[in-house]
Amino acid sequence: MRIGSSTLLLFAALLPLSACDKGGGGTGTQDGGEYNVVLQSPNGAEGAAAIELTGPGIQSVAASGGRLFAQAWGPTMRVVVVNEPAAPIAFRVTMAEGQGPPSARVVEVVDGSDLPRASLAGYSVTFGR
Repeated sequence: MRIGSSTLLLFAALLPLSACDKGGGGTGTQDGGEYNVVLQSPNGAEGAAAIELTGPGIQSVAASGGRLFAQAWGPTMRVVVVNEPAAPIAFRVTMAEGQGPPSARVVEVVDGSDLPRASLAGYSVTFGR
């Protein structure tokens, strides 16, 4: 079997990616830059959520879908994502060089009918690349 030069270029381009630790904080990773933020919901699609991010180096947030509103004070940023119709809650956060993902706290979640969820049990926030 003969391997073409385009296949070798593809392998060379993907090799550095295979060495990355997507969990952050390990050797071989670069903290900082853009992280994908996803609300893990025990109820599936949601109408909206308020999430509080805390930590040094938060530079910006951007919508992945839906509408996003943000307010920063000091090292804390309150982010509200509104989905019409209900959908998974997700957005992107950009961190300063050398800074890993911030800590996150779910403040409030509303369902697709704009009714607040009675409990935040089972909700969490994950960060990925």
